[in-house]
Amino acid sequence: MLKVFFAICIFAFVGNANAATPSDELILKFMGVSNVRATLDGMRANADNALKNNMLQSLGYPQLNEKQKKIAEEAGDKAVKIQQENLSYEAIVKLILPLYRRTFTQEELEAAIRFYSSPEGKSINQKMPLLANDSMKLTGEVNQRVIPQYQKIALEAAELIKQAK
Repeated sequence: MLKVFFAICIFAFVGNANAATPSDELILKFMGVSNVRATLDGMRANADNALKNNMLQSLGYPQLNEKQKKIAEEAGDKAVKIQQENLSYEAIVKLILPLYRRTFTQEELEAAIRFYSSPEGKSINQKMPLLANDSMKLTGEVNQRVIPQYQKIALEAAELIKQAK
């Protein structure tokens, strides 16, 4: 029994070591059929809004005068522009191509392409941006509940640290 287990382990290791590394063309095809661009675009739009809102909040936007608000809005726009440049589809593709090459074999991506080209795969692809959007909203809701708790803990700890001198 132990010999069979080791034989399976060795076969799996050797089989994976000899598996073909996927080409960039195959990876891009997979990304196309798996709707990566639409998912990333949807996530980035939410991230852009969150970044600008966080920037305005951190600058105390509601309490600013009109001139100050304009400065804050321009700062938020600049931050979003940097984010968009660094998180564009093209920029992301350059970053993740090596990850796909290391993670997947040619055979795995070919199988995934067949699946995502099927009616079921296409249906899942259509729903993924909605799932990502709802997940981002849910994360925001959780953060709204827990961030004040974190802040309270930090303030209490700072006070206790000050008293412990």
